[in-house]
Amino acid sequence: MIERPYRTAALAALLLFCCLALSASSALPARAADEELEPGIGDAPRSDRLPDGGDSEEGGQPPSGKDLTGPPPSSTPNKQDRSDILGNVPLGDPAVRAEMLKELYTQLSGARSAKDAEPIAEAIEETWRRSGSDTVDLLMTRVDAFVLAADLDLAMQVLDAVTELDPENAEAWHQRGIVHLMQNDTEQALADLKRAIAIDPNHYKALRDLGALLQQTGDQRGALDAYRKALVVNPFLEQARRAEEQLSHDVEGRDI
Repeated sequence: MIERPYRTAALAALLLFCCLALSASSALPARAADEELEPGIGDAPRSDRLPDGGDSEEGGQPPSGKDLTGPPPSSTPNKQDRSDILGNVPLGDPAVRAEMLKELYTQLSGARSAKDAEPIAEAIEETWRRSGSDTVDLLMTRVDAFVLAADLDLAMQVLDAVTELDPENAEAWHQRGIVHLMQNDTEQALADLKRAIAIDPNHYKALRDLGALLQQTGDQRGALDAYRKALVVNPFLEQARRAEEQLSHDVEGRDI
């Protein structure tokens, strides 16, 4: 077992290396996390960030998003409200962060349209990335860039460090699951996605991606359950909606 001083030094060295390695690529988009797993496809997830804020080409659903600080959003926010949702709430405080997420999940589940849901989803997904640790947050941006550069081994090394530093970070486990899937490690991907959901049962992207992965592995009932849980939290995940409708027909429309 590695002694803590050596482990700490290794993590510090990894952080320094990440900063240096990406100093020339700061213009890269920082949202590799907003990727969606298509049922039946084991390749790298595709981005779900669309100009209209959609979850898929046809869906017009909310993208991943910005951060939330300030008072809870109104029941029918518009796109211009998203910067006001987060305001100055101290998301580094775990209790404040948890309370804000609880409120936002409630707002998202009750949104009347994709347009209303968009700023809320963006705020939630920004909050997922606000761990309260500058080190962890920086490392997560490095993961995004390494995934975009197809350097999955380095992305995994950084995610290993993040999950050691912050083992209750649901988004880090979600991202780790995605990278494992991109490396064709289905078993570990399943374990990591389930770990993310155990930490945050309302993490609708982890639920959605778990559904897609279970569907790929032939567990249709499990996939249907995961999709439905994702849609309870975020009713505007179009890929999950389409998959849920098909699986409902396939699984519940016949005796198996």
